[in-house]
Amino acid sequence: MRVLSWLLTLVGCVVLAGGFAGIKYRQIASAMAMAASFPPPYETVTVVRAEGETWTPIRRLTGTVRAPEFVEIAAEGAGRVMQLPHAAGDIVPKGELILGLFDEDLKAQRAALDADLTLVRLQLERIQQLKGESLASQDQLDTLFARSQSLKSQIAALDAQISRMTIRAPFTGRLGIYVQSVGDLMQTGDILTSFTGTGDRRWVDFKVPQGITRMAVGDIVRLLSIDDEELGEAKVIAVSDALTVGTRAYDVRAEVTGSGLRHGELVQVVVRTGGARSVVTIPNRAVRWDREGSLAFVLSPSESGAFKPWRASSRRVRILDERNGMVLIDGEVQPGDLVASEGAFKLDEQALVDIKGGDALEVPTGDPGPGAQGTIESGAGQ
Repeated sequence: MRVLSWLLTLVGCVVLAGGFAGIKYRQIASAMAMAASFPPPYETVTVVRAEGETWTPIRRLTGTVRAPEFVEIAAEGAGRVMQLPHAAGDIVPKGELILGLFDEDLKAQRAALDADLTLVRLQLERIQQLKGESLASQDQLDTLFARSQSLKSQIAALDAQISRMTIRAPFTGRLGIYVQSVGDLMQTGDILTSFTGTGDRRWVDFKVPQGITRMAVGDIVRLLSIDDEELGEAKVIAVSDALTVGTRAYDVRAEVTGSGLRHGELVQVVVRTGGARSVVTIPNRAVRWDREGSLAFVLSPSESGAFKPWRASSRRVRILDERNGMVLIDGEVQPGDLVASEGAFKLDEQALVDIKGGDALEVPTGDPGPGAQGTIESGAGQ
């Protein structure tokens, strides 16, 4: 009897365990079937078609504009301003007076020396006559001759001082702005104003670092303002043979005509650093980065039966230049490839991708046209 009761108990436990296992199996199977009914995750992005173009590598350098005829008017000696015949901004012809300092004391000294020289010349003539009659000595003649030479030297020195008290236009040009007026005292080296020639030629001086490019006389460079405004082209007229020790760069001078640039203005100088080459352009938002560098996601038709018509694959690229929201690249992306643009940051390798508006593109049998765009939505299928 005891064995039978144990046997009945064991059979009952087995039946209950089997019943519970069956119930749990049906629950799990139902949950798996429900999970299988959900679509796989995917991302929705906008796309563009990569386009090819010809690109010439360039480098932007900083240049300084200089006028071929430019000087700063400065006092060579101390004195009081006596003449300022032209107003600031006037055009002064070559040779006309620009600045005159007080020089009456120097002129008075010169007049006194002239009188002394006249007297010495008269005495010298008399001594020469007496010498011819043997009534004067050679020593007297030599003394007067040396005296006359000394006076001439003193007069020449005074003439040089007087010339430094007046400044005349070295060429026809325009005066800059100055604040001095007649009666002001100027010290040696004090700058009155600038004086710029009226010609429309301008030089642009810039430095080219070693290894960037080799420039030669006759090369053409583009000029841009600091705000990237196009200023025209300039022709290289001089190239230095030596590199500066500190920067390892050589000096280049280009000439431009009729540009309206001012002396001392900063400009950007665009120089070519290589020959023309074929590149690919895509939006800058299409470029992503990881530990190995930059990449872009190219879309290709997914396998038959996949939930979405496109899959993403990463392609390595190298950025060459950027302009107007587009980047110029080379690498594994080819012209005509369909590249993920907005939303590319959400993609992984072999991720399923949907393109909003893709129905109009006849996906997957047809490809989107160049520049096709779509709005981004991400998440699992509904």
